[in-house]
Amino acid sequence: MEQQEKTEQALSAKKIKEMKKAEKRKQKEAKKEQKAKNPGKKRKKAPVIIAAIIIVLIVIRMVSCAFSGNAGVMVSTTNAFRGDIEENVSTSGKVASEEKTVLFAPVSGRLSEINVAAGDAVKAGDVLMTYDMDQMEQRLQEASLQQDKSNASYNSTMTENSKSTAKLNEANTNLAVLDQQLTDYKAYLKELQDKLSTSQRETQRQLSEESYDLSRKAADLNKELQDGVTAERAKEINKELQDISSSQARNSYVQSIANSSDYVVSMQNEIATVQEHITECENYKAEMQSQKGSSEGTILNGYQSQAYAADKDLAQLTYQEAQEQYDAAKKGIVADFDGIVTECTGVSGASVTEGAQLITLESSQNVKVSFDASKSDVAKLAIGQKVDITISGNKYEGEISKINRMATLNASNTPMVGVEVHLTNPDDKIILGLDAKLTVHTNSAQDTLLIPVEAINADKNGDFLYVIENGMVVKRAITCGISSDEYTEVLDGITEEDQIIVNSLTGISLEEGMAVTAVPMEQ
Repeated sequence: MEQQEKTEQALSAKKIKEMKKAEKRKQKEAKKEQKAKNPGKKRKKAPVIIAAIIIVLIVIRMVSCAFSGNAGVMVSTTNAFRGDIEENVSTSGKVASEEKTVLFAPVSGRLSEINVAAGDAVKAGDVLMTYDMDQMEQRLQEASLQQDKSNASYNSTMTENSKSTAKLNEANTNLAVLDQQLTDYKAYLKELQDKLSTSQRETQRQLSEESYDLSRKAADLNKELQDGVTAERAKEINKELQDISSSQARNSYVQSIANSSDYVVSMQNEIATVQEHITECENYKAEMQSQKGSSEGTILNGYQSQAYAADKDLAQLTYQEAQEQYDAAKKGIVADFDGIVTECTGVSGASVTEGAQLITLESSQNVKVSFDASKSDVAKLAIGQKVDITISGNKYEGEISKINRMATLNASNTPMVGVEVHLTNPDDKIILGLDAKLTVHTNSAQDTLLIPVEAINADKNGDFLYVIENGMVVKRAITCGISSDEYTEVLDGITEEDQIIVNSLTGISLEEGMAVTAVPMEQ
């Protein structure tokens, strides 16, 4: 009887193992089919098949229990094994441009041709809009004429001002020279006059003294004659008086000669010449003073010069601005890069003001996919992680370029974090605004300890496994690493020798200390 029970149990275990292998193959095939239909999503179990297997297992368990009596709950088991694992996050997002520019009207004017509409693809350098150039040419001509007028007015005013300044400088210079010359001439004149006067006074003094002596001597001789003298003495006196008379006549002649001598004449001529120079200087000085007064009245002050210069510069700036506006209008509104026109407000024939928004252009070369990540997913994401992207059936590559530092609430009031993925190989097939499917390669590990994800349980203390020790269920706390759809990396808590319970084959909830019968799973 005991041998029969063992045989039946072995047969039952063998059948269960074979059924489990068949179910495992069916599950793998179902997962492959599901993955081909829905790439990036987790593969689901085949609930109908599992339910059927569970029913069969329950029947077998019941038969087994009828023979064995004390056999424990049947559970599927496995062992941890070493292998490679890659953790992915599958999600979806929206295609958008990373580079967006708004093209504004570079100048005020009338639009001529509108070459694009919203949704059009353009290349860098394409002319998107043009201006009415007749209007721009008229503006440029008006600015040119105004500049010529301003330059002519400025040059004329500055020329006259230069002339007045030169005359003032000439007058000031000449007045200084004339003042010095007059001072010198007057000093020289005084010197000449003093010399002449001194010479004349000295000559007069000498003649006067001699005449005085002669007169006095003549008076003495005449008095002597009056007093009575001898004839001989009288004759001598008369002779002396004749000599005195001759001397006095000579003095008068000398006096007249002295007044008409070359020296005196030369001195007088020099004095006259100097006086003429003085008169000429004084007349020229009066002329220069008049010139100075008239020049000072016509010279521009600093503020007036600044005003004329400012008018000239303003006209120059106005012309330069008109020239720049003409050149900008002639160039038109040009695409800065390859992209898609997402907005166009320009109308042919309409007048626009400088700075008016005309076109929104988004790059088709710098493209991203934006998506929202949950709290659990965002913990796995990092800048630079590689991403597989599918847009309209086309495959692309990318990498995470931005993770927002602030979460926002979605429609379900769940905090979500915005993430951007940069496409590294965009092409002309990409259409902005479409949905994209993403598979983010978050992490990987090689030759690490792995277990099936369905074997892991969790409570308030963390992750744990049920393992079998001496035919009994034991709760074992573990530390998990990264996970894939099928397996989870275990960093601590188990070894490859541990017999890990995957699930209960009878649907009975497992509890620590419960007796179980192991049905190994095929790995």
